[in-house]
Amino acid sequence: MKRQIIVVMAVGLTIAACSGDRRRATSSDDAPKPSAWVQPPHIDGLRRDGGAILVRGAAGPGARVVLRGSDGAAVAATADAAGRFELRLPPLDGDVLLRPEVQVGEDAAVSPETLVVIRGGAGPVALVAAGQPTVRLDAHGVLDAVDFDGKTLAASGHAPNGPPTVSIDGAKARVSSVGGEQWRALSADSGTQNVDVGGRVFTLPDMDGAASFSVERAGAGWKLTLPIAPQGRQTTWLPDIQP
Repeated sequence: MKRQIIVVMAVGLTIAACSGDRRRATSSDDAPKPSAWVQPPHIDGLRRDGGAILVRGAAGPGARVVLRGSDGAAVAATADAAGRFELRLPPLDGDVLLRPEVQVGEDAAVSPETLVVIRGGAGPVALVAAGQPTVRLDAHGVLDAVDFDGKTLAASGHAPNGPPTVSIDGAKARVSSVGGEQWRALSADSGTQNVDVGGRVFTLPDMDGAASFSVERAGAGWKLTLPIAPQGRQTTWLPDIQP
């Protein structure tokens, strides 16, 4: 029998004692540092249950996995004996950022990934991390995402039968596998206008981003901007997925 996953949800601006405890711990000079064995969680899937969104992933067996919003709101679950967890998100409004972390006793490990939920789940749901191709959780198409950090543009997607042929502004791009069925193609041209994936051409919007977190419709897709430490930002275009 699958071990029951306990979900703790609190919606609002003030959530749970764990949130306050975490803030106090990180503000203290003698706060305990995460142990080497405390690994951050990795989200690897999404499913919908009616109008609810459930995200699943892997962590250490018995780890307490927390998704924490920028307003302090959090949802939590306990990973089972195999390290698997599933988190049911509360009803969300607008565009939401959630950071996954693991808490084991007084130790914590924050994931480098940010979970982005656009329009409360009516839009794309994706994992964004600095220097890594954005991972779409809502659906996959010929092209999943285009990321731009101000210097390098990266197009990425999923291809179950091997990486596709990709051209960027008419020039054939080198395509590499980045794990599983995901591929990535890079360009150093910040003025890129078109990405051709297997003969299907995508026209990119202006990839310059705002200074703070923002989400907007741009062309046939969504453009989001995330601040990246210390003073950078990453802009991601998520094309509409065609059935």
